[in-house]
Amino acid sequence: MKIEKLLSLISDDLLVQLALDTRVDHYAKKLQGEVIFKLLLYCIVSHKDNSLRTMESAYEKVAFKLLNQKHNQGSIRFSSISERLSNINVAFFEKIYLNCINAYKKDLGNDGENLIRFDSTIIALSTRLLEIGYQLQGGNAEDFKQLKFTIGFSDIPEIVHFYHEQKYTSENVALKQTIAKQAEIESKTIKVFDRGITARNTYDEFTEKDIRFVTRLNTNARHTTIRLNDDSVFPFETSTLTIVNDTWCYLYNSNKQRTKHPVRRIETIRIADNEPIVFITNIHNLSTAEVTEIYKRRWDIEVFFKFIKQLLNFKHLLNRSENGIKVVLYVTMIAAILLIAYKKTNHLKGFKIVKQKFEQELETIILKDLIVMCGGNPELLGSILSKRSP
Repeated sequence: MKIEKLLSLISDDLLVQLALDTRVDHYAKKLQGEVIFKLLLYCIVSHKDNSLRTMESAYEKVAFKLLNQKHNQGSIRFSSISERLSNINVAFFEKIYLNCINAYKKDLGNDGENLIRFDSTIIALSTRLLEIGYQLQGGNAEDFKQLKFTIGFSDIPEIVHFYHEQKYTSENVALKQTIAKQAEIESKTIKVFDRGITARNTYDEFTEKDIRFVTRLNTNARHTTIRLNDDSVFPFETSTLTIVNDTWCYLYNSNKQRTKHPVRRIETIRIADNEPIVFITNIHNLSTAEVTEIYKRRWDIEVFFKFIKQLLNFKHLLNRSENGIKVVLYVTMIAAILLIAYKKTNHLKGFKIVKQKFEQELETIILKDLIVMCGGNPELLGSILSKRSP
């Protein structure tokens, strides 16, 4: 798929309509919502180490001026960008993000895969620099504040939550809340998560709400076996595991209270190093091997986190206000969706080469537009770029 079609997911007409719906430009004479969005997206995709000063410089470059002809307003200061990020209506960016998700699903789907992986990633910064955020205890942890970003990832980041209050230190709160909210949107997918959720009552709640899940359990977790799950002969091997058994059992919480609902407990040994691994699920109609393979796919979200941190500069906070952090979060997720769509439709592997090819094609499009606009006469460039919006 060419970039032109991908960019049609966020057409100018859509941006204009969403700007009206959210009143994002109310009282704004400069740095309108569309400008901030395009500038952020352009810099996230085109610069590995994006910053406010990078955005200030990029605003005056020919490439961005061509992308931003309607609102070309001369020069801006990085401090003005920072101030605007702190106050601009986040709903405008959230709606663009949700539109991209819906358009991606409609046009590209997810190859029939029925999984959403959930996990959190943390960004820490000195307490002197960050007002919001929660603190951990012990050592020099009190000198830092942390922000938690919890994501639900199918083949794109379908749901994102930003947490900064102390109660969200625990994944029993943050991860559970994110999974539950995603389940309110749709309930058919299988939710896959790591051992961050340890509260046994959460497993009960998920079962009662028909939230299907696959996760891991500590090997020494107390349980009472009810029955074998099927008639399989144990042990047997997959490509990576020796399956020891598959049983339905009750678990116990820290107060030694038994769970209300049983879960499947699948006991395995990793062939490579003989490490015991236990999986649990509340799903009946999957084979033992299918459950273990589903959990293996959880690793995809770890690859995604590495991608956005290393190539989209997500580990760096452009703005330290809650509002600005949310804006950058949504635009980063939009950039990720565009790059994932480009990767998928062009049958590419890895993310580094995808980003490079995307940048190159974007530059080519801008160059072609420039030639067309100038009618082959480069002397017309200055007058075109100096035009102002009414």
